[in-house]
Amino acid sequence: MVKILDCTIRDGGHLTGWNFSDECVRETFEAAQKCGIDFFEIGYRNHGTAKFAHSPDEDIRGIIKDKGTVKLVVMVNAREFAADNFSTDDYADIVRVACHPDEIAEGVEYCKILHDTGYEAFLHLMDVAHITHEQMQALNAYDRDNVIYFADSYGALLPEDIKKYFRTFAQAGFEKIGFHAHNNKQLAFINTLTAIECGAYSVDVSAYGMGRAAGNTPAELLLSQLGLNAEPYFKLIEKYYTNLYKITSWGYSLKNLEGGIKNIKVS
Repeated sequence: MVKILDCTIRDGGHLTGWNFSDECVRETFEAAQKCGIDFFEIGYRNHGTAKFAHSPDEDIRGIIKDKGTVKLVVMVNAREFAADNFSTDDYADIVRVACHPDEIAEGVEYCKILHDTGYEAFLHLMDVAHITHEQMQALNAYDRDNVIYFADSYGALLPEDIKKYFRTFAQAGFEKIGFHAHNNKQLAFINTLTAIECGAYSVDVSAYGMGRAAGNTPAELLLSQLGLNAEPYFKLIEKYYTNLYKITSWGYSLKNLEGGIKNIKVS
């Protein structure tokens, strides 16, 4: 069974400046936990001063008292990596290292540092469609036993593209391949289902699809499609995310569609 990562707070933070109430974050985690979500990405590390842009260890412990079987994730951008922001007694279990195509070599090295510190490390390749053959060679130094993610950063990919990238990484020897979708062309859901059909190790979701620009694959939609319990997300969304949607309005727009068609970031 594919593993599922909830990235609501981390990706949704692009819309709120990573300012969420502790209650919202706690109850989002609890909904994910009740639904059997495997990974919960609570925010960035070293991406600003807002609580969930920095995700200090003491704050995370205060908000989430009992992780249960859910593994807690923080993301760090490769360009913002600093080893002293990570420690052996961190409450977070996993660090995702997000790399632009020209940062892959650095990302691989940072994953090694994190692994040696005691974390699981996921290498997260952004803007996968623009990675050159030369940049891809940097993955030769990445441990094939570790998780590698690729992101459709601007929501440009089609299902056949998802299949192509899974073949590419599988042929390179990777077995644990994750996928992060964006919904600029309204394809996040079908692309995520395609990733699962390709044998994805993990896929990303968010409550009500909340995320940067056009947003991500909705957690409640994927869980329902997979025959899993989505009811806790419905209750959570009614309490918090319908109102956040009115304020921040992620999702379909001509601007986001343009980004998906051109495979570029639009401001």
